[in-house]
Amino acid sequence: MIQQIKQTARLLKKRLEFGCFSYHYWLRPIEKNKIVVCAYYGRGYADSPKAIVAELLHQGLDIVWLVRDGQEETLPAGVRAVRYGSKQAIRELATAKIWLDNCRQKYSPPKRKQQVYFQTWHGSLALKKIEKDAEEQLQLGYLARAKSDAKKCDYMMAGSDFCERIYVESFWFRGEVLASGTPRCDALLKMDMALIQHVAEAFDSKPMTKFALYAPTFRQGENLTAYLHDFSKVHDALQSRFGGEWKILVRLHPNVARLAEHINYDEIILNATDYPDMQELLAVSEWLITDYSSSMFDMAIAGKKVVLYTPDLDNYLKKERAMYFDLKELPFQLTKTPEALVSQMEQFDEIDYHKKLAIFRQQIGSYETGNASVIVANKIKEIMTEE
Repeated sequence: MIQQIKQTARLLKKRLEFGCFSYHYWLRPIEKNKIVVCAYYGRGYADSPKAIVAELLHQGLDIVWLVRDGQEETLPAGVRAVRYGSKQAIRELATAKIWLDNCRQKYSPPKRKQQVYFQTWHGSLALKKIEKDAEEQLQLGYLARAKSDAKKCDYMMAGSDFCERIYVESFWFRGEVLASGTPRCDALLKMDMALIQHVAEAFDSKPMTKFALYAPTFRQGENLTAYLHDFSKVHDALQSRFGGEWKILVRLHPNVARLAEHINYDEIILNATDYPDMQELLAVSEWLITDYSSSMFDMAIAGKKVVLYTPDLDNYLKKERAMYFDLKELPFQLTKTPEALVSQMEQFDEIDYHKKLAIFRQQIGSYETGNASVIVANKIKEIMTEE
């Protein structure tokens, strides 16, 4: 009870600081050509908002991106940086025609009737249950913010019937779901040679280098015990089974990024934890090794190879939230030991894998085409030009 009172008090304080006082900004007119964007609470230029904004550049719009200190350099020319959570950020939001975000807003003014809020969410499909479906596991402060944010949202975008159903039933959302696809996944469905070269250069590699990405999610204990540590046999299996020159990118979840220094790297095993855009790593990688990360679904959308390394599967299922999917019924092979992981890669049956992917995409009712960013950007431009 005491904890709930403290959380409620903190929430009220935030609302007073970043909500009610900002009504005076309503004296300022809404700027019809201004869009204010944020991703991951100010962590920089990333995810679906990045893909959408890329389609809006050079349109003569005033594009404001809310970033934390040090993230300004991630923004491209034509995007104006404003510090996340600042009074200027509140002022920009209060006078913008369009809001675009991929997380529940923490700091925002009361929304005006003429303003339109696009919520992209930060995923395509979810493995673990989220929002209303995980209400008992979420903190009181977050739940209050999520429900308040949902009331403000006008549009969400889905890449499948499954996603649309979740947004309608479990997000306290009463706006319109655009059947556009997932903007952040567009890059995975297209062969972008400029992006391939950009990532290769970032890791001092040749453009023809083949990448496998190891991207596990985090555990509550914040340690590396359940993670893969020795990549030498995985690398050998990739080279012998698929040919070419391979390198393995290792990217830890932001919640445990500080542990990345405890992994041994060399010219073949590369530290990608600080790389600014996870989607770019997925786009250039032919293989993904993960455990319970929803990135498996992004790769499935693109028809890329995924194998799950889950040595702590039984324990994880007991401790974590309930899941939307039974891991054993997904189209990805489950492995519990390094030896089994290597064996699966050596014996990988591509024909069988793609059959399973096709069945899975049919089950979720996927409508990803690689054009989601264009569809959403066009919707935004349409709204901004309306009288």
